[in-house]
Parts: sequence; C-alpha cells; structure tokens
Amino acid sequence: MFHEKYLRDFLLVCEKGNITGAARQLGLSQPSLSRIVKTVEKEAGMPLLVRDLNGVYLTQAGEIYARMARKLLEEYREALQEIHDIRDSRSGQIRLGLSRISSETLLPVILEQFRALYPRVELLLTETLIRNLNPLLHQGRLDLALTYFPDDPELAYTELLTDTVYLEAPPFFYRQRPGWRYGTGNVLEGTACLQQQPFILLKLGRGLRYMAENFFRQEDLQPRIILETDSVELAHRLVLENHGFTLIPGLAFHTLQKVDQSVFYQVPQQPLKRTLYLASRKGAYLTRAMVALCGLIRSSVAEKPPC
Repeated sequence: MFHEKYLRDFLLVCEKGNITGAARQLGLSQPSLSRIVKTVEKEAGMPLLVRDLNGVYLTQAGEIYARMARKLLEEYREALQEIHDIRDSRSGQIRLGLSRISSETLLPVILEQFRALYPRVELLLTETLIRNLNPLLHQGRLDLALTYFPDDPELAYTELLTDTVYLEAPPFFYRQRPGWRYGTGNVLEGTACLQQQPFILLKLGRGLRYMAENFFRQEDLQPRIILETDSVELAHRLVLENHGFTLIPGLAFHTLQKVDQSVFYQVPQQPLKRTLYLASRKGAYLTRAMVALCGLIRSSVAEKPPC
C-alpha cells in the first residue's frame, strides 16, 4: 500500500547510509525509524537493506525498491502539483536549475514580473554548471533547467531565445584600428590579429568557455589565457582596464556597467550565437506558472546591446 512518508523515510535512510543519522534528521527515535524500515521490507517481501557496524547498504532488491520509490514519489508530487494548478495556478514551487551567468542576466529582468503574476509560487533556484543540470532533472530534484545543450534524448526542450556572443576588445587593440566605435557595430574581418593576444575567459565547465575554445579551434588560434574566472562582470571590467579580450553574451548587457564605453566586435566568418532552451523531463506536467516563466524569459529578455 502506498505510504508517502514511509517511502520518503526509507529513501533518507538509503541516502544517509545510517538509520541513526536519518532518524535524527527526521526527528524520530532510532527504534521508530527501524520499525518503518521493517514495515517497508515486509511489504516488499524480502530484505532491502544490509546492516553492519558501519551503517546500512541496499541489497539488489533494495536498489530496485529505491528506484521505484523515487519514481512513485515524483509521480505523486507531480499529480498533486497538477491538482493544485487546476485549483488556482497560484501556489506551489518551481525548482529551477540554471548556470550562474543565466541567473545573473535573466533573473533581474523577469523576477519582478513573475512575482507579480504568481506571488504565492516559490521559485527555488539551483545555480550550478550546465553539465550538472541533466542529472538533477533525471533525479527529480529540478522541475526545469535553462541550458544551451539540447542533447539528452530523455528530456524535452523548449526553445526560448537565441543570443549573440560578442568579442569585447581592450583599448590597446581597438585604438590602433580605424573606424571603431563604442557598441556592437564593429566587425572583425579576420581573426589572425587575435593570435597570441591576452584573453580573460570563464573557467572550464562553463558553457561560454566551451564556446570560446570551439571558436579558437575553428580559427586555429592560440590565445594567451591570462585569467580564468566565474564572473562575466569581472572579465568585462578587466577588458575595460586594458588587460585583454573576452567573450560577452548579449544577454549580459542588462547587468554590465559601462557597456556604452565598451567596444564589441562581431566575427562574420564565425558568428558566435547560442540558443537558450528550457529543459524538463519528457512527459512531466508543466503548471501554468512554469509555462508563464518560460514565456517571460522568451518575451521579456530580448537582447538589447548598446548602440
């Protein structure tokens, strides 16, 4: 018989690998939690855990049961979410996963609008590397994720927008070139001038770093990477201070300072663009609030580069 609490308690024991630690977190006594585990095992018809002095471990049957329990609880949560959405569409939670860059550039624009539409819907954010988002979706720990890589066949993707990525140049470079002006109207006809130039890039694992390395590889460039950072804002400020080049996504213009005093180049022979997708598990129910969040990102976050 389905008992949500028993399944959640059992999965916490599996996660902790220790009944005493799980009981402490649940506010239960160790004997009470042991009885719950035995009830679950009795229902399953065979032992699910192996107990020894170091803790507890899943048996083969336990692994099957834990997998079933996670799926069942996720389906149960989604069913309740759908019911609540039918009722008023103005309650519950949205667990959104996104990269730090997406968080910094998108949320300031859409958060106020979203809260005005759904003041009682809690938006829970998980900021991490994009490569970490898919496993969190599969595990049911996220409802939605923002990604630039729609390559998982088990996930569904909704295209939100296409963003241009610009090459931001330092003063020592553009002041030696005729015809430059502040803004994004500058065109770099060839990339040979970038050979061995200093670059400030995001750290490995970031989507923008992947794009940068792909650009260098296709153009057969060997840049001098003088600094790696997690912050687009810091990279931008260092370019303004004449330290080197960087890549700046158009969406970041909303949050960067002094973009009207910056020089950005486009590279016609190697256009730098990336498409942002909203990812979810295939078949997962999307509440009205989730659909609205998707719409806000698509309609309200239009690229607005400086003139």
